[in-house]
Amino acid sequence: MAKIVRNGNNVVIESDVRLDTVNAGDFECQIEPFLKEAGVDVVFDCHQLDYISSTGLRVLLKAQKNIMANKGNMKLTAVKPQIKKVFDMTGFSRFLKIEE
Repeated sequence: MAKIVRNGNNVVIESDVRLDTVNAGDFECQIEPFLKEAGVDVVFDCHQLDYISSTGLRVLLKAQKNIMANKGNMKLTAVKPQIKKVFDMTGFSRFLKIEE
């Protein structure tokens, strides 16, 4: 389960250790309300994230598209090197805002 902290239009979502086929659906349901709001700024805190599958990548892609369509912003923070490597290899680094 993701930990979610909201402060006005700012939402910090702390991911679980894995974002894969087993838990991506639950994760997506948890974050979905924020994806539909206008002008929300979402930070995905990835400091715990050790593994992401293609299903997890799809959830992030969908989140990015919905947030941007609603004039919000999304960024990922505390991304571990092994996760950053997956983003680089899949090309996700080109369109996801990743803060070091």
